[in-house]
Amino acid sequence: MTSTSRTLLSNAIEHRFDNHGISLAAVEWGDPGGLPVIALHGWLDNAASFAPLATKLKGVRLIALDLAGHGLSGHRSLDNSYNIWQDVADVHAVVEQLDLYTFALLGHSRGAMVATLTTGTYPERVSHLGLIDSFVPQAKSEAEVPEQLALSITDKHLRLRRKPRIYASRDEAIVSRTSRGETRLSLASATLIAERGLCHEDGGFRWRADEKLKVASEVKLTPAIVRAFVDRIQCPSLLLLSDPQRMERFYGMEQYAKTLSVEIIEGTHHFHMEETVVPTAQLLNPFYGLSGD
Repeated sequence: MTSTSRTLLSNAIEHRFDNHGISLAAVEWGDPGGLPVIALHGWLDNAASFAPLATKLKGVRLIALDLAGHGLSGHRSLDNSYNIWQDVADVHAVVEQLDLYTFALLGHSRGAMVATLTTGTYPERVSHLGLIDSFVPQAKSEAEVPEQLALSITDKHLRLRRKPRIYASRDEAIVSRTSRGETRLSLASATLIAERGLCHEDGGFRWRADEKLKVASEVKLTPAIVRAFVDRIQCPSLLLLSDPQRMERFYGMEQYAKTLSVEIIEGTHHFHMEETVVPTAQLLNPFYGLSGD
């Protein structure tokens, strides 16, 4: 662990939760009496992605999950998949075990989509919806559903026949996360993700994330179903985007989010981990009703 990673993670409290046999890990920072904020990371990331931001949020009890299949959380069974609505049930299990009736959410990328669906599912329980660089899941029309299912079945069959890649060194594994298109990380951020994301195996290192996370979804929600979730959101909602053009990905759903505000923080897709973490916190603190620099 680098000294920077050690500093960011040293004051964290580790948690374990269970949702009907799935073990869910989480990390907690901040004020135990502060506003409870459940943080949901992006695809192939883990709870450590919120460590840089955790030190900048004031008066918050930040509880960052390793979503199922990620970080130190358990994997879904071989016959199971990672449909996005399953994460909503995991979030519900966590807040129940924390004895939280009301709570705030903060999601990045895929975690932001989970946060939106969670808020639409339990609108009376979510006090604030914070979104980082995403909003709603990709949707498909009813006519596209059969082809999507066929794609998923074939994709899963092929992917489960492959063995996870073993990297010769920890550094080689970390560097692999610096060149993955939109989800690429800076070296410092990839090193932080590696603290919960890498394990030693067969004389080398591999990423813990379940390979099934890379399988095409079995079913994608239709636009009408997605809108039903968005229509139910009642709480203040803030969407932070790295690029205004990303709004095109939400296929007009933002018009149905009656309480949604949008701010632009130019940077990478992981701007909440990078040099732009300070302006990110400067927008989130007043949104959550907090004070701080």
